[in-house]
Amino acid sequence: MIAYGVLLVWFWIYAELWLNQLSGHSKRITRLIVWLGIIGALFLIIYIDFLGTTGEINRFMRRYGIMVFFTFTPLAQLLMLKQHYEILPLLPAGTIKPGLLQFQLIVLILMLLIGIISTLLDVTQNKTYESENIVEWNFSLLLNMYFFAMIFIWKNFRYSLKNHNNSL
Repeated sequence: MIAYGVLLVWFWIYAELWLNQLSGHSKRITRLIVWLGIIGALFLIIYIDFLGTTGEINRFMRRYGIMVFFTFTPLAQLLMLKQHYEILPLLPAGTIKPGLLQFQLIVLILMLLIGIISTLLDVTQNKTYESENIVEWNFSLLLNMYFFAMIFIWKNFRYSLKNHNNSL
């Protein structure tokens, strides 16, 4: 799982390159998206690192690690989707398929609904170990479905670290 966290950091760095290429320049919102995503990924790594440990500090690190991950990552995803929708009319047809963006929007709406249901279960004191697992696993699945859609959005995008002189 730590490797997954590292891959998420790379994903968000790549996302910045993608968004900068689409818009033609770097934007403040793009930097915010990247930092939210990277911070979320780093907190996932913290959460994973403290799994299986005991003690009050370790429990604190697990609780806030996963809370920041499950808050910052979907927020970064939402802002990235917003950027895609804003840039879409300016792009040549077929650069981004609108159906993929609609899929991501549905995923984010479902994640919001799961968050609301989880909050309602907490408030009404109906949360059980089983319901908490159901919420977390479904939320995690949806979070990753957003990334899955990015595979099809990025399938023809290539970024090179070479400059104009063809040297590193």
